[in-house]
Amino acid sequence: MIKNLAIAIALITTLAAVHACNSDDDNEVYNASIAASNVRVTKFSLAEDDSVLVALDSVYFSIDLMNASIFNADSLPVGTDVRKLVAKISYGAVSEAEITFKRADMTDSVFDYLNHSTDSIDFSNGPAKLRLVSSDGKAERTYTISVNVHKMKPDSLYWNELARQPLPTGITQPTQQRTVRSGNTAYCLTSDGGRICMASTENPADGNWDIKDIDPAFTPDVSTLAATDDAIFILDNTGALYTSADGGTTWTATGSNWHSITGGYGNILLGIASNGDGTYSHVTYPASTQKAADKDFPISGASTPLTFESKWSQSPQAYILGGEKADGTLSADTWAYDGTVWAKVSNVPLPKALRDVTMFPYFSFITNASNWKVTEYTVLMAIGGRDSDGNPVKDVYISYNMGMDWRKGGDLLMLPDYIPAMWGAQGLVYSSVLTQPARSASQWTPMPIRTLPRWLVPAEKAAVSRATQPITEWDCPYIYLFGGYAADGSLYPNIWRGAINRLTFKPLQ
Repeated sequence: MIKNLAIAIALITTLAAVHACNSDDDNEVYNASIAASNVRVTKFSLAEDDSVLVALDSVYFSIDLMNASIFNADSLPVGTDVRKLVAKISYGAVSEAEITFKRADMTDSVFDYLNHSTDSIDFSNGPAKLRLVSSDGKAERTYTISVNVHKMKPDSLYWNELARQPLPTGITQPTQQRTVRSGNTAYCLTSDGGRICMASTENPADGNWDIKDIDPAFTPDVSTLAATDDAIFILDNTGALYTSADGGTTWTATGSNWHSITGGYGNILLGIASNGDGTYSHVTYPASTQKAADKDFPISGASTPLTFESKWSQSPQAYILGGEKADGTLSADTWAYDGTVWAKVSNVPLPKALRDVTMFPYFSFITNASNWKVTEYTVLMAIGGRDSDGNPVKDVYISYNMGMDWRKGGDLLMLPDYIPAMWGAQGLVYSSVLTQPARSASQWTPMPIRTLPRWLVPAEKAAVSRATQPITEWDCPYIYLFGGYAADGSLYPNIWRGAINRLTFKPLQ
């Protein structure tokens, strides 16, 4: 009996000891978890300071606990002064909270954030460091805090890349050129007054053009080449309208005779016909009822139509810009077509009347200061053209509301000196895949770009990311300017390829 009691007491003692050991281990794990949670940053923002930036306190900061990194993914506007910013930081129970940042001479400046939370931090010389120590001293962590500022104006529409290559043609010295887009295919027609060549591609970036001589069996007016969604069209030197469904290899007479081609609208071709009495009418192919053209409507020389769809309209809208009126004067207005009628939509026209202007769609961005959400939207850009004296212009114009209001672009948007003033060029936009590191494009000759002012260089951008997989490629829409003519009518036999700065930025991740 006594023996059994002794064994029982020993067993109870052993179990108690084992339980005591397990309890100590559990407590250590539990306490370590508490210590780690105490050095976890839960909130970060910048204090309000309208002298630096309106709604500065609403700028969103990401907290990457895995990499101990705090940063604003959407950079602040270029030129934002980040030398004296006050941070508002929330965390657990800590015994120390220390912030370190670089002074202008790159020496460290350190202060106690626990007792001096309203002291300012200079982010202009790189990221700051936040060191937290838990209240029991068992856990410590250091965070990197980055306040990102754009290196260049994302909304300035700065030409970030420019390159050049010859027009795709088998003709040694072409004197005429026009390029149109049907579906996703670009067609480039060239001529030297005798030989005629057609080139086509679905991706101008690659430089892989299908080039062939064509014999249309009539004398085409190269400047009238136009496209619908499923065919291309051209007038001969008498105004007879021809069409081709195979890229210009074979042409068929339509039986129509027009003064000029306005351009494509879906699978319908729009044009102008002379009434023989100094007045003109709108015509279409396939044919429909003719309608008298307004006296201010451009009967020739307008830009190639751009067609857009929106939730506010029941049908697509086509837009043209500039051109020559029936009385011989030039237009500075935008006209729009809804599938039934043409209407002048300009509120603020171009600063000067032009014909043969190049218009194409592109993109710009608006940042909502209340939540720092960036919205992409379409703008219209217009380049070149010639004035009433026949002189080519080099100005770049922009409209943020689909041609209702036009204004001259800012200095950064202007074309560089080596691109001449021109008229009669065509502008097409195709997306290309950008990579990091960038792929080589040997078929394009890179051109120097304008040196940016010193004030466009801001604080260093953070190199951290929370992406599970790195972004190595993304789409960027490139502008392709085909041909164009000098004041004396001579052809510039080049394609200029350009991109606007923000769309070449690597996407946020």
